[in-house]
Amino acid sequence: MEKSKEFIKYDQFLIGVKTLVKKRMGGGYYVDINHVTKNNSIELDGLIILKKDEKITPNIYLNSYYENYLSGESIEDIVDEIIKIYEDTMEEGEREALCIQYEFSEMKSCIVFRLVNYNKNTKLLNEIPHIHFLDLAITFHCLVKDNEDGIGTIRITNEHIEHWNITLEELTEIARINTPNLLPASIRSMNDVILDILNKEMETKDLENSSNDENEIENMLNQMKQDTAHDMYVLSNTKGINGASCLLYPEVVKELADELNTDFYLLPSSIHEIILVKDNGQIDKNALREMVLDVNDTQVADEEILSDSIYFYSREREAITLL
Repeated sequence: MEKSKEFIKYDQFLIGVKTLVKKRMGGGYYVDINHVTKNNSIELDGLIILKKDEKITPNIYLNSYYENYLSGESIEDIVDEIIKIYEDTMEEGEREALCIQYEFSEMKSCIVFRLVNYNKNTKLLNEIPHIHFLDLAITFHCLVKDNEDGIGTIRITNEHIEHWNITLEELTEIARINTPNLLPASIRSMNDVILDILNKEMETKDLENSSNDENEIENMLNQMKQDTAHDMYVLSNTKGINGASCLLYPEVVKELADELNTDFYLLPSSIHEIILVKDNGQIDKNALREMVLDVNDTQVADEEILSDSIYFYSREREAITLL
């Protein structure tokens, strides 16, 4: 009878990967395991490979690699993948962002804010500057990469602002100016969002008659005009990443509310976007709340949940409140 393979434990796996990567990279590199607390208290173990004289490097998270190991992939093959990821990241196009000096004079122009859930991040919030807002927290980050491949950020900690010798108020004012400029707001009707999705789906289909595609899209759009989609808008930033923070931009929601002459219910779709629903006087708040709960339970990754609550924007008060 063939003997079943015995797997090493997770902690031993981390040590094994670190040891092999360090051996492969040689003496010019610092290799270590970095325990990271992500949004909503998701805890991960990242491998850092830091070349001499460089200050910033990506975290390559190992948690999913352990699952691959348990499924039969060798540690040697996993190390090959990790080194390939590191080398790809350090290609010339990425190098400028990764080598930014980690000093206030260099980082000031790229400081931005984000919105996260307050109760889900209580441990993390003890370590970082933040502002309590409704049931959320405003946190601060440095936007160190912004190109066609995406964005990269570094979370600002209490140690950073102490080292930089700045106050929370100063940090907030800098982020208040930078964030709308670096990550401009985008508001689109739900109809437009759905139509874009339909168009992308049609582009991937190999159908004989393209006019049928157009007719199908037109029929779906006509159907959408009969339902409530035209009363809904999606608020995010132009990157579509951490766009819920646009809720804090001065005048963004107010201008749309004034233009449409309506108050809004605000639904936290995720940390990336907020759904605005026109208040027609007949909306069931409990139904909206149940919808948010269901989406968070079934459609949104744990790390990307913003809140299970719903909010309301009043034109009369020009304020957002928690319902």
